Amino acid sequence: MTVGTDYADDLKRELLTEMADNFFSRRCRLDERLEAFVGLREKVARQGRLALSRWRAFRTLLCDSPEADRFLEELGFAPQKLLAIPDKDSVEVHPRHPLALTAAGRYRKAVLAAYDDLRRELEHYNEGGYAPDLRDPRRMRRIPGYNHLIDTAREINAEVEAVNTSQCPSDMLQFTKSLDPARQEQESTCGFPGDACSLNASLSYTPLDLDALEAPALPTPPPLEEVKDNLANLADSLYRQDPTAAEAALQA
Repeated sequence: MTVGTDYADDLKRELLTEMADNFFSRRCRLDERLEAFVGLREKVARQGRLALSRWRAFRTLLCDSPEADRFLEELGFAPQKLLAIPDKDSVEVHPRHPLALTAAGRYRKAVLAAYDDLRRELEHYNEGGYAPDLRDPRRMRRIPGYNHLIDTAREINAEVEAVNTSQCPSDMLQFTKSLDPARQEQESTCGFPGDACSLNASLSYTPLDLDALEAPALPTPPPLEEVKDNLANLADSLYRQDPTAAEAALQA
């Protein structure tokens, strides 16, 4: 065996080792991100169910009325779509009962207070926040929000696209074969067909479905001061239309 042959063989092994390391290490990192994403999704989805329960309680306080749905739609909500989400692990949310001189005044104040509570809940759900660390109360731990979940899912999908297209298993296999001309000639002579499409499909990653994360899309509504007059007028109108229904909603 000549020195040149030994050098060529060493170079082939080095190239194959480097390619394998890059190929498998990138896939391992993606696998780790996908595994971590499952935990992230579960945490955010749990917060989403709590936020959805508060949203539903606010709509109930507005007597589940067409006027309420129009108001909610103006804020960016999709009432019918949100109501269609399975109500699993929901939490009962009871409105505050502020003091007022009249029953209509109490109802109006309760509606305004419920809106303010809902906005804070949704802001926390979307933006995330901090809470005391159970292992060390002196420290705060980060609570991920819906926006972080969506951003992370998009980043992962971009990586999935890159791995599926720029590191195709068939490309790596073809390059490996190119380093062994004798094997290529043998396969060509024998008519070895290969099935690159099947190989790529079986080893490709499936992108995350952003519409199936089990975390509802709930926009953060504007501050109370920006909608206070319209909301107060809506509450007064609902109370005039059906005081009994308004009182029942307040006691729900």
